[in-house]
Amino acid sequence: MKGPLDRFPYERDARSRELRPGIKDGVYVFVQDKSGVIFVLPEGAHLHPKVLGGAQPAMYAGDLTVFHGSIQDITNLSGTFQFSDAAGLLAVAEAVKHLGFFIMPGAVRLFSYVDSSRPVVLR
Repeated sequence: MKGPLDRFPYERDARSRELRPGIKDGVYVFVQDKSGVIFVLPEGAHLHPKVLGGAQPAMYAGDLTVFHGSIQDITNLSGTFQFSDAAGLLAVAEAVKHLGFFIMPGAVRLFSYVDSSRPVVLR
């Protein structure tokens, strides 16, 4: 669990939804709550703290892209949480797969917050 770097207790965005099959194609920010549930919002500026709201901690956070029911991209990119562990991102990918999504080869990518090196493809 990790708390947000921005501790302001934003209200939960009314568009925040649990990730489920049938979601519209698009790019989303995601936050995995303390129970392991993955919530998403359509991508936008500084939305990670508003996915759960209330400055709640997260198990993991990042972004993902859905296209025709498949996950095209899933990363750890979140300026609010800045998770950097590969195991956590792989666990999110498994949870997404368990929900019924197909994860495209090469879609799971881990970015470094230390330098601007290329992301590491995990799966």
